[in-house]
Amino acid sequence: MKTAWDITRKIRNWPDAFDLRIRRGRKALKLLSFRDGLNLICRGGTREWDVIHELFFAGGYDRAFSYLRNLKGNPIVLDLGGNIGLFSLRAASTHKGARIFAYEPGPPNYRMFEINCLLNADISSRIQLRKEAVAGETRLTHWHFDAQNPGGSGLFCAEKDSVQVQVRSFAEVMDSLPDAVALAKIDIEGAEFEMLEKTPPHIWGKISAMSLEVHDDPNGRMKPNEFLQRMAGLGFQIEEETVCSYFLHRS
Repeated sequence: MKTAWDITRKIRNWPDAFDLRIRRGRKALKLLSFRDGLNLICRGGTREWDVIHELFFAGGYDRAFSYLRNLKGNPIVLDLGGNIGLFSLRAASTHKGARIFAYEPGPPNYRMFEINCLLNADISSRIQLRKEAVAGETRLTHWHFDAQNPGGSGLFCAEKDSVQVQVRSFAEVMDSLPDAVALAKIDIEGAEFEMLEKTPPHIWGKISAMSLEVHDDPNGRMKPNEFLQRMAGLGFQIEEETVCSYFLHRS
C-alpha cells in the first residue's frame, strides 16, 4: 500500500505507472511525469519498472543522493552503467550545480537515455553521455542485451543478442575528467571485478564517495564480500543501502 500511495503522490499520470507496474507483459513505451518536474520514458514488457521503483520509491540510493545534496560548488558525478538515464537525471535534479559524466555502451539503452535527456532539457545540459563501457582495460568487445531486463545487460552476460562496443579502462576515464569525482555510481554487471584488478590504487583515491552494486564475479575468483574488503582497503567506509547496493565514502 505504501508504494501505491507514493506513486500517486509523486507521479502526475499515476494510472500509467500502475499499468506499467501491474501489466508487466505489455510491450509499450510509457511516459511518466513526476510532480517534481522530471519526465521519464521507460519500456513496458521489461523489468524497467523495478529500476524505477528502486531509485524513486525504495530508497535504493538514498545515502548517495543525501550526500550529493549537501555538497557545495559544482561536484562531478560519474555514472557507470547509465542504462536509460535514471540515476544521472536524478543526480542532476538533486544538485543544481552537479556535472554528470555518464557511460552507457548498449545501443537500446543509450537511445532511451538520449530520449530521457531530451525530455528534461532544463537539467540534462549538465549531463555528458558517452556511448562506451567502462571496465579494467581499454579494448573492443561484445556487450550482451537482455531484452527482458535491459538494466542487467552487460559485457559478461549470457544473452545471445550482442553488439561490439568500445570499452575504456577506468583509469583512462578518471584521467579524462576535469576534476576529482565527488560521487561515482558503479553498476556494471560484473565488470567491477576486472576494474578493481586492473586499476591502480591512486586512481581510486580520486573518488570521494561511491554508490556501488556488487554482482557475482564472472570469472569466479572473488566473492562479493572479498570485493568489499578490497574497497575498504582502498580507504572507503561501507554502508549498506536499503536495496541491493552499497554507499562507500571516505571519513
